[in-house]
Amino acid sequence: MADKEKKENLHKNHRANMREVYYNSGLESLPDHTVLELLLYFGIPMRDTNETAHLLLEKFGSFSAVLRADRNDLKTVPGMTENAACLLSMLLPVFRRYSDDLTKKRVSIFSVDELVSYVKPKFLDSANERLFAVFADSGGNVISSKMISEGNLSSTGFDFRVLVSACLETKAKNVVLAHNHPSNISAPSTEDIEFTKFVSEYLRVIDVEVSDHIIISRDGFTSMASIKKFSKIFSNG
Repeated sequence: MADKEKKENLHKNHRANMREVYYNSGLESLPDHTVLELLLYFGIPMRDTNETAHLLLEKFGSFSAVLRADRNDLKTVPGMTENAACLLSMLLPVFRRYSDDLTKKRVSIFSVDELVSYVKPKFLDSANERLFAVFADSGGNVISSKMISEGNLSSTGFDFRVLVSACLETKAKNVVLAHNHPSNISAPSTEDIEFTKFVSEYLRVIDVEVSDHIIISRDGFTSMASIKKFSKIFSNG
């Protein structure tokens, strides 16, 4: 019994010491496994989380991949608990919500830099293509955004009822489309161009203008409205 209490006290002191390292040095100076170890304290009580942190990195390959991992996949790593998996799987959605709350009150859809800063965090945890719509009022001020679909863009497989319903609900007058290319290439594909034309024509029927289509890649972005040959597709063209 005494040995067990001694081990628990040592572990408790280790956690306290690690928190002090974070308080004094910040996360920037800590290696990835130590950051994960600290995070796991809140989901794995009274147990060494250092080994679990290393196992997470070994299984998923990188810190960012751990945060993108599915909750059920996280639970397969030895030492992980339901609470720990829930915590890690929530981090990127929390970051996105923070970013939305921080920027939505001052984002104009007519500023490409503001738009990119607003939409880029929405693709942090996605290995697949996602389509978001950013809704704005008649003055171009962002009201809100919503993920419309996930998967390759296709006018034939796209459910426009979701987009139209969101436009009506937000009373938007302008919409910016935003989707990601999981590759390093942000140039619009032929399918992207045709899809943008189709959506623009469709939404004009309900008096909503598509003002831009932002394509995000790993290394950059493309604003289709900023490219002269595409400008006629959009309301500001």
